[in-house]
Amino acid sequence: LRAAVIEAGSKVGGRVLADQSLAGAPRELGPEFIHGEHSNQLVELIEAGLAARPAARLVELDWPNYFYLGKEGRLVSAAQAQAMPEVAAMETAFEALGGIEAEAVPEQSLLQYLVAAGVESRVLDLADAIYANDYGAVASDVGLRETIHEQRSWTYGEKYLVLSGACLQDAMDQLSDGLDVRCGWTVTSVTLPPDGGVLLLSADGRRLSARRAVLSVPLALLQRGTIDFEPPLPPEHVKAIGAVKIGNALKVLLQLSHRFWPGDFYDAVCADATFPEVWLTPAAEAMGPHAEPPFTLVGFVSGARADRLATLPHPELARLLCAQLDAMFGTVGRPHPASQACTAHLVKDWAQAPHARGAYSYPTPSALGARGQLSAPVGGRLFFCGEACHEGINPCIHGAMETGQRAAEEAAASLQQGEREAPMEPAEGARSRL
Repeated sequence: LRAAVIEAGSKVGGRVLADQSLAGAPRELGPEFIHGEHSNQLVELIEAGLAARPAARLVELDWPNYFYLGKEGRLVSAAQAQAMPEVAAMETAFEALGGIEAEAVPEQSLLQYLVAAGVESRVLDLADAIYANDYGAVASDVGLRETIHEQRSWTYGEKYLVLSGACLQDAMDQLSDGLDVRCGWTVTSVTLPPDGGVLLLSADGRRLSARRAVLSVPLALLQRGTIDFEPPLPPEHVKAIGAVKIGNALKVLLQLSHRFWPGDFYDAVCADATFPEVWLTPAAEAMGPHAEPPFTLVGFVSGARADRLATLPHPELARLLCAQLDAMFGTVGRPHPASQACTAHLVKDWAQAPHARGAYSYPTPSALGARGQLSAPVGGRLFFCGEACHEGINPCIHGAMETGQRAAEEAAASLQQGEREAPMEPAEGARSRL
């Protein structure tokens, strides 16, 4: 059995992306936190050792460790926030979702549920920042039933982990080590010929034939119709592709010449603020009094808010983040610490990434069950994976890895039905450089 990995971009790992242009060292522009310590394939991969980064290790951090109440101009520690009755009531209302059957409640938005549960207006936007922004959307767009299903399906633990001494691209490179990886291969059509197999056509005219194909194409590209399927996908797949929504994400990175935050700070969720979450990166290295400048701080916003902010020029986004940090950390004697410390900035708008066109899927209204249909094989030859196919609604890297393993096992099992092994070669008459 031979397999080839056909990758549209210049590297493996999809939306995992590290950039060195800002700080001269890798800064994550895509996924950054690792969610959950139990049965997590990404954790297992890293803990087994990264050959290119033998000193790499995982570090556990409390999340969030600060809260910012924008309307009140108050920055409080996690312990102080959790002692507030309104915050405790908000957390209780959200955690109660794990005890509800998704099918037993009428579909509504997460915002509607929180309001009906009596969450006070003082912390509604805090809930938006903690839960909805993390999901990749705003609370009014997050569907309650899929949120309940996600809460009931999550079995990975509650630890927040960051990678120290390496970046996530190192893990992706380790995962692909020894595989036949062919980059720069943008698939534009997938054909299931009547006589069997799968035929793939690239944007530059190359063809590749195989007995089976596993597609991990981002959901936003399927929704845009960037790949032609012949014959067309079954109506159930088309409906599922349209049912699940994907949100944008915007990361604004600032390079800062000096420290102006508490020594134990690494992350804050921010209510009634432009950026619902800000954090230091790489967090494990940047925390503590002995970290050396320059520092990098991230402002993160997702969903509809990210789309609106993405219309602004990048220098304006940097100014807005500096203004928010000034409000959070400024004092009478030093009212503009971030604006004075900022020496450079970098913006990543995932809606503009040509091979992604968005960040990740979020719990979508009226979409419960659609992900299972999306991941169903087509014709016994075409298999789907990727975070949007995770039936537990896990948009994390390890969720995508699980779906890839599932799809690969399904494809391998289908090959054990006695069919003759066919070589993976370009189709006859193809223009191919492979």
